[in-house]
Amino acid sequence: MMAALYLASFIICYIVGISKQSGNANIRRLVFFIVAIFLCSGFMCGSDWRSYELIYNSIGTVNSGIGYFAEPGFYAYLSLFSFLGIDFWDLTLFTKLLCFTIMYRTMYNYMQDKIFLCMMYFIPWYGFYLFIDCPMRNMLAVSIFLLAIPYLKSRKFFKYLLLIVLATLFHFSAFIYILLYFFSYKHISNTIFIILYVIVNLLFASRDITISVISLIFGNITYVAGKLDSYIHGGNIYAAGRIFSFGMLLHLLYFILIIYNRKRLEKLKNGNFIINIAILYLLLYRVAGTIEIFMRFLLFLSPFFCIALVRCGSIFKINSRKLYYTFLLFMALVGAQRIFMDYRYIPYTSYLPYFVKREYPSYEYRTMYNHIHSPYTK
Repeated sequence: MMAALYLASFIICYIVGISKQSGNANIRRLVFFIVAIFLCSGFMCGSDWRSYELIYNSIGTVNSGIGYFAEPGFYAYLSLFSFLGIDFWDLTLFTKLLCFTIMYRTMYNYMQDKIFLCMMYFIPWYGFYLFIDCPMRNMLAVSIFLLAIPYLKSRKFFKYLLLIVLATLFHFSAFIYILLYFFSYKHISNTIFIILYVIVNLLFASRDITISVISLIFGNITYVAGKLDSYIHGGNIYAAGRIFSFGMLLHLLYFILIIYNRKRLEKLKNGNFIINIAILYLLLYRVAGTIEIFMRFLLFLSPFFCIALVRCGSIFKINSRKLYYTFLLFMALVGAQRIFMDYRYIPYTSYLPYFVKREYPSYEYRTMYNHIHSPYTK
């Protein structure tokens, strides 16, 4: 039953997306509201909230800041709401809704009546992780990055840089996107894209080589090197990756689809920009496939990758277009497999009943709830 809630959250997007109601503003608002409430009100599910809640509740005490190891922007964000006397879970709900709205609006600005086809793919591949598991620092950094995109498009470097630096204060992974300014609007030939794709796939197929390359590039930046060392050498479960997987084969197919149909895709609004971002995503996907923690970098580009995939539907004839979108739905179902992999997603509980009552179970009860009741023990 709870798995059905997850599946329904993006299948309803598919149904609306291929229907004649896809441009109906009232339908769009209703579906947005339903999906937002489901994704953003998760309570005892997820994982990172356990440490965030302890940090939040320690702010203003004699132990304030002790043991805090993450980026300073996030701690300042928590401190502001703590000073205002906001309950941690009210803050969590507000933050998720704010970030979800930013991500939705970003995709809507490019896709309008195709927005829910983007959401169909975005939700299982990225949304469940961002809003249910909720790595809040990463989620906020992604949202700030998306707010910087208009300045990237209008070529206002200092405003773009300012927001990227701000995003980096929430999650250090944002810093690499300073470089995005310098090539996001350049026309890069298919030949160069193909050569890069081959090199990256060969170079990063080995985990040892991947670690060596990353250490060579970032090893002299003390803070970043420390972060990488804790993730890669510190026994972190997300450091492990796979040399080959179905996902990599699928993304190779996406690469071929985009490159082969590039000229037609470039004719669409912001076509060259979307293609460059999508190809960058596919290159980084290879790195993340070898060391899973680097999936964090992909989250920043994920809305644009979803836009690129849905835009590929325009290259098909009308009769074939729905078949392509149905194919994307099946691939979305592949992405939804994560809900069956560990305790973080099932059982799903919502904060809203407790929000109304203004009381909820103890921290100890909540922190163990999914561990005890989930059929998945990982």
